[in-house]
Amino acid sequence: MKEKGTKKEIIAVCLLVLSLVLIAIGTTFAFFQYSKQGTTVNKLESGTLTFIYDENRKEKNGVSLTNAFPMSDTDGVKQTGTGFFEFQVRSEAKGASIYYEIYLTKDNNSTLPEYAVKTYLTEVTGENIESGVSNLFTSEAINLYSELGESKVPSMLKQEVIGKTLYQGSVNEEEITKTFRFRMWVDENANQVRGGEWIHNYKTFSVKVNVYAQNNSIPGPTDPAEICNDSNVNEPKLVERMIPVYYDYEEATWKKANAKTANWYNYCNQEWANAVTVVEKTEAEAGHDREYYQKAEPGTPILIDDINTMWVWIPRYEYYIPEGTRGNKSVCTAYSVDYDCYPNPGEIKVNFINGTSNIASTDDYRVHPAFTFGEDELTGFWYGKFETSTSSECEESTETCNKTDLKPYIKPNAISWRYIQNASAFIVSQKMMTDYKTEYGFTGENMDTHLSKNSEWGAVAYLSQSQYGKYGNDGEGVFINNCMQYITGIAGNSVNAFQSTDTCSTNTYNTEIGQKASTTGNITGIYDMSGGSADRVMGVLSDENGQPIIASSGFVYDETSEKRMPDAKYYDLYTSNDLSSNDGNLATTACGGHVCYGHALSETSGWYRDTFYFPDSASPWIMRGGTYGNQWDAGVFYLSGTNGGWYYMLAFHLVLAPIVN
Repeated sequence: MKEKGTKKEIIAVCLLVLSLVLIAIGTTFAFFQYSKQGTTVNKLESGTLTFIYDENRKEKNGVSLTNAFPMSDTDGVKQTGTGFFEFQVRSEAKGASIYYEIYLTKDNNSTLPEYAVKTYLTEVTGENIESGVSNLFTSEAINLYSELGESKVPSMLKQEVIGKTLYQGSVNEEEITKTFRFRMWVDENANQVRGGEWIHNYKTFSVKVNVYAQNNSIPGPTDPAEICNDSNVNEPKLVERMIPVYYDYEEATWKKANAKTANWYNYCNQEWANAVTVVEKTEAEAGHDREYYQKAEPGTPILIDDINTMWVWIPRYEYYIPEGTRGNKSVCTAYSVDYDCYPNPGEIKVNFINGTSNIASTDDYRVHPAFTFGEDELTGFWYGKFETSTSSECEESTETCNKTDLKPYIKPNAISWRYIQNASAFIVSQKMMTDYKTEYGFTGENMDTHLSKNSEWGAVAYLSQSQYGKYGNDGEGVFINNCMQYITGIAGNSVNAFQSTDTCSTNTYNTEIGQKASTTGNITGIYDMSGGSADRVMGVLSDENGQPIIASSGFVYDETSEKRMPDAKYYDLYTSNDLSSNDGNLATTACGGHVCYGHALSETSGWYRDTFYFPDSASPWIMRGGTYGNQWDAGVFYLSGTNGGWYYMLAFHLVLAPIVN
């Protein structure tokens, strides 16, 4: 309890709890049995799956605070007795996965303003069952209703349900029980003036706790305009000293996000999770060092000059390319060679996968292969937001740029790092977690940094072509970076704009046009996937003995050399460049006699009229994206070959894979 101002403001707060929502959508049949334990039993029997919502403390009606005074967050999260409400969710799914969402809806009779109320949710297990402080979903108490009315929760419901999500999760094993505690209190700053009135003129605030549950195998929307479901997005895994960020459009600056809340990303709104690393010591006039940003509160601006790498989270997913998605074949206009040209491809269907399951929901879907990294199954990976750059010591020559003692940076409005061989690019990417780790604040543990593989490029491309990417945003392809100066994050004025120097300073990544060059069509996506510099990726054709054709890449087969050919998990090996197929659509031999699913090869050949030329023995390494001068045929599905050498138009993207044991 705390006194504020010259007197105590007495406010009564109550909570209505356990309003049940159970709705099955998108199908004509139900999926599981549901029961609420209490005086009234609500039961839906529809198969072998069971999901139970159980209010443990049956002697209580919920949080009930009478004559409550405003209190601090510290006191609020420690409330006991009638100051918290406890409930459980339990699955008897027997191996099946059930998604559930816990959310709040406000009682319209409430008279206390939403901004005056704070809420706090914890999961309690084991020895912490009484303290209720383990596995916090919010690292601090938050005004959960600050955005009430702007979001529709749950996101997959077809009817208009306005509320605020507290937690999204899933239970996918037999007899799994999760216990939650919910707390609510009046903000200690609740006596401030809002709208000309004192807060103590208001008295009550009431909400309902709701639970929605569904089987994860429910088919997704059939059209981007339909309601969206990103409930299974795996929480972005931040490695040491990575800082989650969001962009404040009004102030035109990046700000520190609260990683324990879901409001720093929303894949249904094509808003992908972003994170940065910052310099250890700032040289910027208004900048701050790493320690400052690490200790800073959410909402703290992060100066772009203090950022040295920027990353975007690609969550684990399954995909499906329905028949007809390729669109109608047209006559190619860029080249006379005969390759497929599909100027208006449709949506790639994507379902996010909670956890690391390798089992697709239906026979139509496939778990994208990029999330299998050697022996590790990834919940997702971080992709470099821009093409990689480096220090000014790289002066656009092979003598100054094809070096392994230069540090990689990932920033907008920088010159992309070219004149470098595949081997050198791979080595500097690995040094981010070894020799250069202090530059970014990494310890090098539980992570892996590497040059993007072709399959990882494909994972980004497919997600961009889904309802969660630029296709879901505006139905168009990614705008080309047509900047002749190789500056990162630039956009032309259209998907296939002609090369230019004018846009290099006008259509930067944070402008209205500039954002159309990202994989989301907004500032949260990945840039330089079309045009700018072409991208070298770790994808290579094999020789007759099944070994990668090294060509001019700089790699060697000497195990003692720094440039030795890396482990197989760091590259995609293609056993053939024969694109013939039995069905006239998909090449059947490039991946050891199988279709290269997920690699953005024959599945997407010719999409948006992007060039599609598979590497051969003379140019065995894959390059993607095209350059600023490709105009009509650059794009995220552009494919061609290179010898892996220091070509002046070839840059690269980096990947950071969090390895969770």
